[in-house]
Amino acid sequence: MTDKRYTAVLATLFDSASDATLDYAVNRHNIHKIVFLLTLIAGIGQVAIGAFIGIDCTFKALLYVALHGILILLGYIFFLKSLKYMPIALIGLIQSSELFLTTIIDCILGYLTLSVRFLILLSLFVFAIALFYINCIKNENTSIKEVKPIGIVLTLGTMLLFVVATYLIKLSAAYGANEITLNLGYYAVALPYFGYLSLKDHDYNKKDTSPPKWYNGFYFLAFSIGILETIFYVLETFSFINDTPTIVMAIKQMGIFVMFFLSVLFKTDNFTPQKLIALILGFIAITGLYFN
Repeated sequence: MTDKRYTAVLATLFDSASDATLDYAVNRHNIHKIVFLLTLIAGIGQVAIGAFIGIDCTFKALLYVALHGILILLGYIFFLKSLKYMPIALIGLIQSSELFLTTIIDCILGYLTLSVRFLILLSLFVFAIALFYINCIKNENTSIKEVKPIGIVLTLGTMLLFVVATYLIKLSAAYGANEITLNLGYYAVALPYFGYLSLKDHDYNKKDTSPPKWYNGFYFLAFSIGILETIFYVLETFSFINDTPTIVMAIKQMGIFVMFFLSVLFKTDNFTPQKLIALILGFIAITGLYFN
């Protein structure tokens, strides 16, 4: 494994921790306010890192950088909405289908050929998602949230937007933009948007419920997620620029286990053997595709 693969592994760990903590935070605090603060913190973090490693861009890359930022923002909005209807581990499992999507795209472009093994692995993956989803809706005690089909639609939308954004990263880098420029392109559109929602929503205390423990603190959560997001975006963008998107996406899939156990720890989801089996089956399908 190259150094670039190690950055993908680290990006996955920080991403999983960030998503699980965000899931915890938005279920206890006003979503618009906390997302605005963590976006502000992460944006400042990107500028600080850029001051050390440089912010490189060319005029030709600006269009792709802007499109990438808009798609990431739309995907993030869909992701935030899906948190209302789906456990974070199920969201992560469905988003793992991005690896199958990129494989299909490569087949359409003529880089790969569909095989019987691919179809078997895809069927196993769909079964894993169905098993997790059914377990959530069959018994209300297996999930903290009221799981609804709209959550699947939103999650699939997030996945599609992020996949397209991945290829825009490659285009942007080819025209001279580095990882910091790409990330700042996202924060340039995300910060005004979430700032507007935060100002528009005056009911800041809608979900604040006197946290029982020190780590439930609003500002601590916002700062923690912002730092995690800062590190995650730099590592992941760097990985996509310097490695094959399919490889990076395959590495990302191990994050579903991290998200699941953190969501159980944070009490935003409940543990069941069926959910764990579903995650294992999904991971087997993804791993099988990776080594296909």
